[in-house]
Formats: sequence, C-alpha cells, structure tokens
Amino acid sequence: MNSAASSPLRLSCGLVLKNRLIKTAMSEKMAENLLPSSNHERLYMHWAEGGWAALITGNIMVSDQYLGSNEDVAVTGSKSALLKKWSSWTGAAQGQNCHMIAQFAIPINLGDNFVAKLIRILVFGTPKAMTRHDIDVVIAQFTEAARLAFKAGFQGVEVHAAHGFLLSQFMSSKSNERDDEFGGSADNRVELVLRIIRSIRKEVPESFCVGVKINSADFRDEKGMFDMLRQIELIQKEEIDYINLSGGSFEDPQMMSTGSSLKPSSTENRSSIREGFFLRTSQEIRKSFPELTLIVSGGFRSRIGINGAIDNSACDLIGVGRPAVKYPDLPTRIMFNDSISDTDARFDVEAAPGAGWLASKVRSVGAGAETKYWASVMQNL
Repeated sequence: MNSAASSPLRLSCGLVLKNRLIKTAMSEKMAENLLPSSNHERLYMHWAEGGWAALITGNIMVSDQYLGSNEDVAVTGSKSALLKKWSSWTGAAQGQNCHMIAQFAIPINLGDNFVAKLIRILVFGTPKAMTRHDIDVVIAQFTEAARLAFKAGFQGVEVHAAHGFLLSQFMSSKSNERDDEFGGSADNRVELVLRIIRSIRKEVPESFCVGVKINSADFRDEKGMFDMLRQIELIQKEEIDYINLSGGSFEDPQMMSTGSSLKPSSTENRSSIREGFFLRTSQEIRKSFPELTLIVSGGFRSRIGINGAIDNSACDLIGVGRPAVKYPDLPTRIMFNDSISDTDARFDVEAAPGAGWLASKVRSVGAGAETKYWASVMQNL
C-alpha cells in the first residue's frame, strides 16, 4: 500500500526508517534485577515482526539509585553482565529492518498539590536543589548510558525531557526555581539538556541516532509556547535527529478548536486532523522549524488520522503506544493491509481501570494504574 505512512524517511544521522510508524515508549515492568528479561526479548520480537520502523523502549533509568520502579530497566551492576542482557534485547529485533532506540530518564515528580507533596516528603524525603556536582553526575550518567546502548546494538537513544521527569523539571518555569546558569531564562533552563546531548555526541558515532522527548503540556499559554519554541531552537542546533512531542489529552477541547492552517474541509479531514493529542503544538513547531524531524506521540487511532497528519506536514513520524500493545502487528495487520478500507482501518483501545480518589490528587498514582494495566497486557502477549 502506497501512503504517506508507508514512505521511508532518512534521519540526519543517516539511519533510514522503512516507514513512518514508531512504537513509542511504554513502561514494560518486566525487568529482573533491573535488567531486561526474556519477556522483553519476546515482546520486542513481536513488535519487530509486526512491521514497525523503530521501537522506542520504555524508560531505562540512567542510575540504579533513582528508580521509578524496581521493575524498570536501569544502568546497574557490572558492565559485562549489563551488555550481555541489553545485547540479547536488541538482538530480538534483528533481521526485521526495525531499529531499536533506548529511552533514558531520571524519574518523575509526583505533583504540586498538598497530597502529592506530603506523599513525596514521606516516601522520598524533602527535596533539595541539585549542586553543580550533582548536575555533572547526571550528565555523565546519561552519557555512559548512551555509550552502553551503542555497544549493545541499539541504533539510537532518546533523552526523556517530558512528563515531569528531571529534565522536564529543569526546562519548565513552573518547577525550575534556580538562579544559576541552569535556571531563570528559557535558555538557561534547557542548558542541562543541551550539555547532555553534546556529551553523548562525543561518545557515539555520527551514525548513531539521538532524539529528545519533550512535553507540550508543560507550555500551555503564550509565554509557555514562546519558551518552548526557544528551547527547541536551541536543541535543534545540536546534533539531534528528532524531537518527540508528547503530553496532553485526546479529549482536550483545545484540540477540537484549533485554528491552524490544517483547518479541515470534510468529515474525513476533521477526523484526521484532530486525532493527535498534540498536533496544534506540532504545527507551531513546524512553522518555526520546517527542517526539524518531528514525531508526534499519542492519540492516533486510524489510518486516516495518521496519513492526514503526515500529508498535511503536521509531523514526520507517528508514535503509537497503547494500540501497539493491543495490536503488536498493527503496521502489517491494519495500516498497510490493502484488504482493509480506510474507514475500517482503526485501532481503538479500551480505557484502563481507574485508580480512584488518590489518582486525582497524585499524578503518579493515576499514571501508575494506567501503566500497570498496559504492562499486564504486554506480559500476556
């Protein structure tokens, strides 16, 4: 099937993606002793055989001192044991022309309301500002993680600066209260991310992919949009291959009322344009940086929606999460299957069971319930 989504794309590093469909990061919760297990290998083999151009892993923590969960993969133990496990993981996708990209992170902030702050203090202790030494350690940890990923056979890394994780907190004016070179202006707040990218680039070949994941929900007003575009301007001046735009909600009414240049002219177009969680933001990014390779992750539920976003130049690549779990062979089974009409080429998913009152007060609880549900689905594939 010839379509926008089926066309190949070459990244700046030279890596060629066979189509525009990316299995975006989802927490697998399958690690054994913080290392990938045989379940990881089985799961990623299913995805690789399903026709995806690339698979972005769930969070890999750059240090075993700071974990989102003891079921997460992390940089831990001896390098030889780690490389053996990581190499088996990447080997699962070999022979399918499917690239593996390791997403690296340092864990999440629970939230800003009273309940969230109380739980954070009780569980983790009172937070304190990072020292310059702490910052240098973080840069070194991301760099070492990327070096190990290259040695283990990954084709690239994604620096996670979204979803309230540490780097996202540095980038956001709402959470960054520093008054040094890492705080204050939009330029200063993105400095840590820039230094991580530069440090990684010194340790990996030019042919190795380096991407950055950012969160559109961190920049909700005009000032926020201005800051985001300025930070992207600085990021894209580094040797990166893509920006992965995440954040938001499919039912967000702002998505439904966008006045962008992608104004739909028919029912079919309305469906395709509003499907992405974050297309309105991606359009602003596209106008400012037309040469930047952009992934939009989340909210796509149909062939029409995906092809519409790419055809209208809202983004270059589509990140798919939960539908990739429900339909691990989604590209070959639905997207590129000529026997399925455009109208019928859908991949809707069910909602995960709710987590109750506490989830409304602590973001990580609600997110945890969602993560746990889909992790259980992955384990049963």
